[in-house]
Amino acid sequence: MSRWERYSPSSLIEGQQDSFGRLFISTKGQRELDAIRILHAGVDTVRQLYRGLPCQSQFDQIITAYQEGRGATIDLFGTTWAVGAGASGSGFRYRLQNNTLGVIIFFQARHVKIDAFGTHLKIELSPHFIHELDPSECQSFMDNIAKHMLFGLEPAGCAIHLALDVQGWEPPRDFMDRFVTRSKKIMKIDGIDSMTLDQGNIATTYGRAETLMFGTAGALQCAIYNKTKEAHHRDKIHFWENIWSHATTDDLGPAYDPDADVWRIEMRFHQSVLAEFARAIPCNVDTGEVLDDNGFARFSDTIPHLTGLWRSALQSYRLDHSRGLIDPAWQLLQDDARFYCDAPDWLYKRARKAPGLGNEKNVCLAFGNLISIYARQGFRTHEAIRFLQRSGMWEDLAEYYRRRGFDNAAFRQLVEQKLIERRLLGRAA
Repeated sequence: MSRWERYSPSSLIEGQQDSFGRLFISTKGQRELDAIRILHAGVDTVRQLYRGLPCQSQFDQIITAYQEGRGATIDLFGTTWAVGAGASGSGFRYRLQNNTLGVIIFFQARHVKIDAFGTHLKIELSPHFIHELDPSECQSFMDNIAKHMLFGLEPAGCAIHLALDVQGWEPPRDFMDRFVTRSKKIMKIDGIDSMTLDQGNIATTYGRAETLMFGTAGALQCAIYNKTKEAHHRDKIHFWENIWSHATTDDLGPAYDPDADVWRIEMRFHQSVLAEFARAIPCNVDTGEVLDDNGFARFSDTIPHLTGLWRSALQSYRLDHSRGLIDPAWQLLQDDARFYCDAPDWLYKRARKAPGLGNEKNVCLAFGNLISIYARQGFRTHEAIRFLQRSGMWEDLAEYYRRRGFDNAAFRQLVEQKLIERRLLGRAA
């Protein structure tokens, strides 16, 4: 699968690519993706499993409370829990739930005897619990509960949901035509733009897709949806706006626009999928660190590898620009998301000089290197000029040549000459 070359104004001066640059160039043209703003990259859900032998007295205490009927509560681990039945799909008979805390505990496996060693405990953490603590604190919290409920405790794997929230991007209208997936299970929900009632007949006009779902919950599942609308529906918009408001742009101004919708790309890893990754001994994408002997038995084991897992998932579920070439926006979302890592370079502040003043050398270097790139990609003169106008350096470049007496025709001739020189003399970068 071919990828776009990435550049930034500063990297063009050096004649090098920039892995976080927002100028994407390939044989299919040039794309400027400054409008895409990553507002949040994080873990949205954790489901931690534990094996062990049930602590019968603890289980009996909870089951006795459950038998009191609807509305039963119990105080455990310093918290008050609502006691209820586990959903049939959960695999567990009972649950403890505290929505204020953002934690659900499922216990007593349906398919293992109560007095037998087995996976009798699952603890699920919600987004707001995860955001309030660091990963080691989350793990310690879950481990502490497990120690109270099981003997011979063993972490038995975890499931995680990785979420990326963005503005400046949404699924294009031809998304389904260009999206590559092996999954046979696909769900698409369209939003309604308008509805007209005319003499008993209803005419409905559908707008863009609001939710796209690929794969099953028992594997690697991809969900793409309008997070703004979903947050309003669940009455969580204030929580998420607080998260998004901390994102910044290049000049350290706010990245979040409260008047625009936020879209979420979410990759949901079932514990069986993470176990497969662990058997393949994945490496951390930045340090080359390999997994230790614990594999992905615990949530904390996954932390150094989340960015690599994300990139792998966006390769399994991939939006292509054309045959054999990834979509540039999808490449940006794949490469720039960082989970529990330092912010990528493009978030740092850059000081810009006034157009064409005091930076003539840099303008010439960037212009020459960009022309070499265009020549290598086979761009024609009118394409090169159009892409120069959208490159982020046009204002500087135009002022530089304007002061030297170049009109439009002369500048076009200059670009054409430079393209020919680089192709004929082998100087295309």
